[in-house]
Amino acid sequence: MEKRWGKREFWGVDTEYDPQWMLTEDQKELQRNLIELCRTTLRPNAIVYDKEYGYPRENMDTLASMGLLGLIVPKELGGRGETHRCAAMVTETIARYGCPSTAMVYVMHTAAVATALLRYHENDQLKAVLRGLDKDKQIGTLVYSDPATGGHFWYPLSSKCFQLTDGSFRLLKYGSWATSAGFADWYVVQTASPGFDGDFSNLSCFLAFKDEIRAHTDDWISLGLHGNQSGPIIVESVLNPGRLIGPIGDGRLSNDECVDPYFLLLSSCCWNGIAMACTDLAKKHVTQKTHADVGMRVCDYPTIQDYFGEAVTDTNAVRCSVFCVAQGMDQVTNNNDWSMHKDLTLAPRYGFLHWCWQLKFSAAKNVTAVSDKMLHACGGTGYKTELGLERLLRDAKASWVMGPSNEVLRQFVGSTVLLGMEVLDYWAQQTKDRVIQTEVRKMSTDQKRRLAERLLKEVALDETEYKGQNSYQESDFNDPFATAPARVVGELKTSDGIKHAPGLQADAYRKLKLTGRVNLSSDQAIFRFALPNPTDHSGCMPGHYVGVRVTVNGTKSERSMSPISLPTDFGVLEVALRFESHGILSNVMRELKAGDVIVEFKGPCGGLEYEVNCLDQLALICSGPGATPGIQLIRAIVKNPADKTKVSLIYHAKTVEDLLCKDELDRYAAKHSEKVSILYTLNEVDDTWNGEEGNITRAMLETMVPPPGEKTKKIVLCGGPHTIITAIQLLYEMGYSSKDIFVYGPFGVEQLRSIYGRKAALSSHLIR
Repeated sequence: MEKRWGKREFWGVDTEYDPQWMLTEDQKELQRNLIELCRTTLRPNAIVYDKEYGYPRENMDTLASMGLLGLIVPKELGGRGETHRCAAMVTETIARYGCPSTAMVYVMHTAAVATALLRYHENDQLKAVLRGLDKDKQIGTLVYSDPATGGHFWYPLSSKCFQLTDGSFRLLKYGSWATSAGFADWYVVQTASPGFDGDFSNLSCFLAFKDEIRAHTDDWISLGLHGNQSGPIIVESVLNPGRLIGPIGDGRLSNDECVDPYFLLLSSCCWNGIAMACTDLAKKHVTQKTHADVGMRVCDYPTIQDYFGEAVTDTNAVRCSVFCVAQGMDQVTNNNDWSMHKDLTLAPRYGFLHWCWQLKFSAAKNVTAVSDKMLHACGGTGYKTELGLERLLRDAKASWVMGPSNEVLRQFVGSTVLLGMEVLDYWAQQTKDRVIQTEVRKMSTDQKRRLAERLLKEVALDETEYKGQNSYQESDFNDPFATAPARVVGELKTSDGIKHAPGLQADAYRKLKLTGRVNLSSDQAIFRFALPNPTDHSGCMPGHYVGVRVTVNGTKSERSMSPISLPTDFGVLEVALRFESHGILSNVMRELKAGDVIVEFKGPCGGLEYEVNCLDQLALICSGPGATPGIQLIRAIVKNPADKTKVSLIYHAKTVEDLLCKDELDRYAAKHSEKVSILYTLNEVDDTWNGEEGNITRAMLETMVPPPGEKTKKIVLCGGPHTIITAIQLLYEMGYSSKDIFVYGPFGVEQLRSIYGRKAALSSHLIR
């Protein structure tokens, strides 16, 4: 059947070069209707989304009107009950004729749907979500990536989950990249399982909703796929038992059975669609453009014909591979029959996972080549935006780097081809003996001796029964280093005879009035709140953090924050916040005005407990907005003349504007140089910058942190996962004891153990 574009013949590659024999007649009719929707709605919107970084909500809503958000959902739940082949066709069609950003959002949505379908059978909350996909236009996505492990998204170092006594789950997940971050309505979240013991293959999945996530996509400025709205995301909530997707520990199987197969299969279709879209546009141009001097159309040149022959041949080889793998999955699942998964052990799609690796690699490699070749074919016209080819070329570049990247995938394929599937080591549990032996042979006698001493020390540690300093340590979700509940400071009496009561309570929230704010940038501000009485102190110690909560339409959102004001700044409490583009608390704080009594506080809730002159040296290693506890500790030391503790700060940030309270810190370093030293390092600098450039290095630590074994010291880390992991690794290599290191945040103990080992001795939260 002739391919139509509205009332006219389609101007691109015709049906003869589409693998239509893989589709049923109903699926062909669905494709024709979808192409028309692409022509009228998705394609015009794609231009707008690209120019304005708009999220493709309207496009996704129109797909819902065709029943495509529930494409693979069983008919009894209101879906179409379609196959893998149909899902492949729909994704490719959206990318080719409509909008690649919409196609990628659709890929992540469908992978999330598949993960829910794997375990929906006895779960009413999942059934409700699945029933509402098209009816309520509910978009889903995945939260699997990790800021500490990058494209190795299956290794969720920055996640944590406790099961509470009532059966509910408290979880915290940091994701480095999530498509539709903050825009999707529901999220499938992968975390380390409750009872985590260091085995990162022990994963669990949860269902979260839009009001339970925090996301920041304002920084999403990318080469292509502008509508994706990918960005960092945080899921922090207490979820009822029905939000667990499958049993505890089921995340590994669902990853191998649903997330990877569906994502790799359908993302390959997205890249194939872009490759064909480039070819379609280029065909339209070269068949219409004539060189008047020779009387030939561009398409009459043999070189151009060679370009198109190679592009279509290579693309169709990948397309046919995709539909072949999709057909294989249909065969082993009885055409995508989800009822078979009532048996929790079945994983028929897993047998195709290594084929899906090859699909993604081939599709990404091909679309990169085809988009470039079609640009060559179109010449200067293709370089201009009006043809639309440059937009597709930019979108195509995401194919190679989207995780798992092509470098990772070809290594997977190559190693398993040569050595067997058993060599795969997702979770770093296998040793490479040949590599170890080769490297040891290269060592000098002194190097071997040092290595042997270190290994024997680690063996001795592994053989101990160390379980923390006491039974309390690691029991506090947010404060795993703590060896006791946070100490509440009671009434104080100053030299003028005035009594100062604590203005906060540790076990109950109270609203405080905002008295002022200082906007540091468009996305960061310092807020000053009044304690209940002007003579009140916070009730905290230097280094403590407090709980902050807001309530909107009955939904509570709470976070932990480290004040930058001192506990003895009577009558006030100051906090700094970097706003996220999505998140209840950020949205409230962004609009907060002086006089508002909306935000609630409680405390102390945990953190370091600093006391005067208990250390010779306090070394702070901070990054970005995570520097707030370090700022408070420096203030405490500087403003107490009796405190002889020396404090050093290594402060890493993206730009100089991201350095919180820099002018104040510089004044302290200049006026109190005998006990305050500061080193700044930035990722982006200009010729006016006099500090360091780049990530934290060993040389910086050697300059700012006293050598191991010298004096009494505490090394305090606060900031993003990448900075913390980097610093811990360097400190380990430099010989520092794990007992000297305190890390702010819920992940601190696991971050330390990922370097020092499971039995590493932990620091206490006390500095006394």
